[in-house]
Amino acid sequence: MVKFVGTPASGGLNLAKIKIVNRRIAGFKRVVLAPHREKALFDAALILAKDEIKTLMENTQGEHADILNFQVMMLDDNGLKNMIYQKIEEKYGAAHSVEIAMEDYCARIKAINDGYLSMRTSDIRDALTRVIDILDGKSRERFKLTEPCVVVADEILPSDLASIDRQYVMGFITAGGSYHDHANIIARTMGIPSVCGVDSEILNPLNDSRMVALDGYTGEIFVVPNDATVALFRHRMKLGQRDSVMLNKVKETKLYAPNGEEIQIFANCNDPKDIVFAVNNGAQGIGLVRSEILFMSTVYDLSLASQIRFYSECIRAAGGREITIRTFDIGADKPLERLQLEKEPNPALGMRGVRLMYTQKEIFETQIEALLVAADRCGRVNVMLPMVTVESDVTDYFTMVENVKERLLAEGIIARDRINWGIMIETPAAALMSDVLAKYVTFFSIGTNDLTQYVMATDRLNTNAARYFAPHHPAVVKLVEMVVQNALEYDIKVSVCGESAADFECAKLYIEKGVRCLSMAQSAVLPIKQHLIDEFAAN
Repeated sequence: MVKFVGTPASGGLNLAKIKIVNRRIAGFKRVVLAPHREKALFDAALILAKDEIKTLMENTQGEHADILNFQVMMLDDNGLKNMIYQKIEEKYGAAHSVEIAMEDYCARIKAINDGYLSMRTSDIRDALTRVIDILDGKSRERFKLTEPCVVVADEILPSDLASIDRQYVMGFITAGGSYHDHANIIARTMGIPSVCGVDSEILNPLNDSRMVALDGYTGEIFVVPNDATVALFRHRMKLGQRDSVMLNKVKETKLYAPNGEEIQIFANCNDPKDIVFAVNNGAQGIGLVRSEILFMSTVYDLSLASQIRFYSECIRAAGGREITIRTFDIGADKPLERLQLEKEPNPALGMRGVRLMYTQKEIFETQIEALLVAADRCGRVNVMLPMVTVESDVTDYFTMVENVKERLLAEGIIARDRINWGIMIETPAAALMSDVLAKYVTFFSIGTNDLTQYVMATDRLNTNAARYFAPHHPAVVKLVEMVVQNALEYDIKVSVCGESAADFECAKLYIEKGVRCLSMAQSAVLPIKQHLIDEFAAN
């Protein structure tokens, strides 16, 4: 038995054979033609790659489809294509030119030192590797699984998951990647255990077809496990199945803080299908709908009619439960080609979130109109503004809201305003000024992901600085407590919608500080609820 330890990326346990997928093994001899011929080959490969990705999108939905749509957009990026054309002119050949440009492009993105962009390099590599494979005549069939197995690879690409036969996938183990990679986000959505950052020795071809015991909770991996380890894993897997049945029993159970106040457990979602799934799995409401999904969606777009349909379907999917939609949380840190945003030296501290209303006014006005119409037709909805730092962020936005609302009322398009407006507290400035900001809104939603990142001066996706990203740090907790106290003083609701809400110790800490609503990933709703029920019952 050989033990490996990596970073847990998706919880779960499994025992199965290993399937090695090692893309580091290359070995194509390429004949380089004249530059104009290589350009023609590249252009043809680009068209075919986009067609293949679009075909994959036909069988996917939600965030997975949006990732593939992003890849199509990247293949249309003129800056990237010009880099490749330049290398072809230098007689490198089309395939090698794409390889050089891919490495250069990804290196530039990582040099920006922005977590979101770094996370997207796997999507860029996925798309460009497809082009390279077409030029080299390699098959683009990522996995052909014929039996249950744990896939072991240097990296799991988003398109791999689009074509994979899920009934045979028992888990993922990767030498590269991070917890926040899109492939691991999807693995968590699919309920497949995953461990990343494992020693590359696990890619040894001799491990192919060997038995492996995979623990997605601890990151432990046992290749050719002994009888005792196999028995232990089988026992734990049976207990996990029993726990799932038991968790369903807490769906209708109310949760109360030690002082008798009810605690609500909400879910963070992307689209109407997510919302239906969350509600069916015990979420009492929806604490966050990420409206920026519209920039990448293949089902909806940014037109007024499409946005009205999206928000209306989200409200209906909630079935009368409380639902909160976040206005576009976009910016220079998110490469959305259609906006043509100016590149910035430090995107995380630049024009993002609500700040973009000053340069992208039309987009925000359209969103406001769509939200007002959807709420008027389908029911009351909470709407919150991200990345607030100064009072004028709120007052200027609400001036725009009033102008749009007055026009819609005058034209008879809406009969009433059924929106409760709030803001995300995710910057230290907003937390420190929460007493002032409370005068303008009906609720706060504390985004602990960004709040922790900014308070601790730590990129939350930078694994080298992971120990500094601590949502339970006293500095972060003090700000949370301050926000809660100011919310209570002005009688407005306050919730936490960051990933730390799904951490039991953090959730308990927030409740002790006065938070009465936690919003988290759907998969965490029932486990956290059960943990808190047990904790408060014991005390």
